[in-house]
Amino acid sequence: MLFDERIERTGENSIKWSKAAGRGLAMGTADMDFKSPECVTDALVEKAKTGIFAYEPKPEAYYEAVTGWYSRRFGWDISRDWLVNGPGIWACMRMCVDTYTKPGDGILILTPHFHPAADIIRNSGRRVVLSEMRLAGGRYEVDMEDFERKLEGVSMYIQINPQNPTGRVFTGEELKAVGDACIRHGVLIVSDEVHGNITFGSHKHIPMGRVSEEIREHSIVLGAASKAFNLQGLTYGYGIISNPRLREQFLETMKGYDFDFATNIFSMTALTAAYSQGEGWLRELTGYLEGNLDYLCGYIAEEIPQIGVIRPEGAYMAWLDCRGLGLTAGELRTLFEERAGLFFTRGETFGEAGEGFERINFACPRSVLEEAMGRMKEAITERAGTRT
Repeated sequence: MLFDERIERTGENSIKWSKAAGRGLAMGTADMDFKSPECVTDALVEKAKTGIFAYEPKPEAYYEAVTGWYSRRFGWDISRDWLVNGPGIWACMRMCVDTYTKPGDGILILTPHFHPAADIIRNSGRRVVLSEMRLAGGRYEVDMEDFERKLEGVSMYIQINPQNPTGRVFTGEELKAVGDACIRHGVLIVSDEVHGNITFGSHKHIPMGRVSEEIREHSIVLGAASKAFNLQGLTYGYGIISNPRLREQFLETMKGYDFDFATNIFSMTALTAAYSQGEGWLRELTGYLEGNLDYLCGYIAEEIPQIGVIRPEGAYMAWLDCRGLGLTAGELRTLFEERAGLFFTRGETFGEAGEGFERINFACPRSVLEEAMGRMKEAITERAGTRT
């Protein structure tokens, strides 16, 4: 099968695998242990063959690829004039913070939270305001009473959808409730939807700008092809801003960084190929990932019942509830990293609400996932044995 190939990434200058440093399996950082689709590789090779890497405007094919993708995949007809860009989602998020808020302003995020969003807020001199999601029946939900209360006194809500690390794909009803609440309080919405291209089962990603016209005019949607097509090293992100006033403000910020003029031509080439030719590959990938997820959930339920799996509805990370082991964060490090040789993303990095949890990346060949589960079971069993 296409995604069964086990690619040796240790020693290949990988941020993800350098964290394991030859001591085990890297199951943390959100990139995939798969090759990108051939259509992307072919397009990049052809671009490289030209030998000219000077300034270029965005070609018409780029705009057709992005607008066509949103129309086909999400039923959202966007105008090419709404598109802005930056060198990655985090950069776009920081530009939004700098453009639409002032130092000292409060910015709301859901928790357990995507820690780079909190870092961006703090490093820009703004205040992080948290609304903790409710965990009930193995599923996280927005606590709307707490959420609306926290909207008082903030100027921006940064939404991650699918939510990271819980994997929730918010429904249209949830998005409308959140969006309408933000409008009532005059709070601008920035929706990071970089993982929206991968969802499982009946769950469908709905761009925030598609929920209603009023919410669309009150939102900035951020996206990229990077997570779905494994293009993280070709850093590039785009924003979709239908409101002319908000868009002009963002464009002024872009000019300050020269992002309106100097755009990475390989990033544009890769995105254009992925969105115009990569849909079939993405369908195969999603099916494979869902098979991995089924295996992960089934194995843990049968073999390691002390751990709970918060089954993700989108993206390729699962949130593991390890509180049943009764271990501190340091003891979890010892168990997973030193004993099992498994390097997850540590739950406490997602805030206090993440303590006792781990985030596992299952975008890997099935054989790697099987090995990881075996290592986990053995380490937990051995630890239990030493305590009896």
